[in-house]
Amino acid sequence: MNRRGFTLIEIAVVLAIIGMVLVLVLPRLPSSAQEDLKVSARTLASTLRYVQDRAATGRTVYYLHMEPGTDVVKVLEAAADGSEKEPLDPLLLKRTVRKGIVVADVIIPRLGKVVDGTIRLDVGNGGLRDFVIIHLRSPEDKFWTVMAFPASGKVKIFDGYREESL
Repeated sequence: MNRRGFTLIEIAVVLAIIGMVLVLVLPRLPSSAQEDLKVSARTLASTLRYVQDRAATGRTVYYLHMEPGTDVVKVLEAAADGSEKEPLDPLLLKRTVRKGIVVADVIIPRLGKVVDGTIRLDVGNGGLRDFVIIHLRSPEDKFWTVMAFPASGKVKIFDGYREESL
């Protein structure tokens, strides 16, 4: 009796090996610009929430510096002498926006739409000073919108370019 084929154990071992290879290889594959845009919007929203929480609990003022038209988004902390310094929190030193993704513009009702230069968002004990809309753009001209609300401290993200508040 000559049987050919694979046993269930052999098939399970091969599937386990393939699964381990996929777990190791997939995170190293280059991501798409659309995924980078989505991750950047989520990271920026998380950073805004985190900074507001830190400012409220630590009685510290933070500044979020952005340069529309570039990928520059930086969190700084108010020093005792009134100047700005790098925060001690390592989470606030991490890159917020991935390479290739730019801050297209920032809308603050009292300033209007800012498309160039440098803008600074102040985050104190009460959270953000102003309602703000931040548009992130990928190289393919796709957009994600980040909205931050001063009174509630909520930060929301939306796929696409949105100018209206909710």
